[in-house]
Amino acid sequence: MAILRRIALTSYLDTVPFVYGIKHAPECRAELLLSSPARSVELIEQGAADIALVPTAAADRLRGVRILSEYCLSSSERLATARMECDVPLQQIEQIIYDAEWFITSEILGRLCTHLWRIAPKLIDRSELPAEWQPAPTDAEIICGTEAFTSARRRRYEFDLGEEWHRSTRSPLVLGVWIARADVTPEESDAFERALTFGIEHTWEALTESELATPESYTQLTERIDYLFDQEKDKALRKLWREGVKVAPRANPG
Repeated sequence: MAILRRIALTSYLDTVPFVYGIKHAPECRAELLLSSPARSVELIEQGAADIALVPTAAADRLRGVRILSEYCLSSSERLATARMECDVPLQQIEQIIYDAEWFITSEILGRLCTHLWRIAPKLIDRSELPAEWQPAPTDAEIICGTEAFTSARRRRYEFDLGEEWHRSTRSPLVLGVWIARADVTPEESDAFERALTFGIEHTWEALTESELATPESYTQLTERIDYLFDQEKDKALRKLWREGVKVAPRANPG
């Protein structure tokens, strides 16, 4: 029986098959570290995790790691678990409030702002805002994760970020990739791949265990989310790495 190491990932609707596979694959035993995407990056950097699902922009700057898996977290078009809401047309947006802990990074938003929407708003990390903050009419908000999937639109305009990314690039939106520290062995890598395969092949069982099993959530994971890290997504990933930093709009100056 293969013994896997410490694996860090975020638990929400789109990662349900990953969590299930790591927990239940017949040959897999691992210490599962459930954390935010940003915290998963920190755990890898600190040596507290050996394998992690991290935002694509972070994978480019990490040292001493490699992209591990034939799987990733991506969407070919409609994403449904990440959207932007606002009350004014795009050209009137002055600030975009986003969660820097999540998979929708400033690089992704910067690419959309610069190349598709043709706007230059400030990007404000939600954690920097006071507890009593309320959005101004010219503020846009990024709604992510299971909340985005289950909640109704609250503001006048809505933009699905997967659809917007595809409109801008004609390529998939790669949200996260699996990375491993250099000392993870080929045998451990193979066992990890089998665990992810097991989870994806048992998507309905995974949803049932997570209490998110509905026809719509099953459609989300089997039709909208694309888990295969193929050549097309590798190309899209590297394009984001080349362009992401230089197009990211100015962050909150404080």
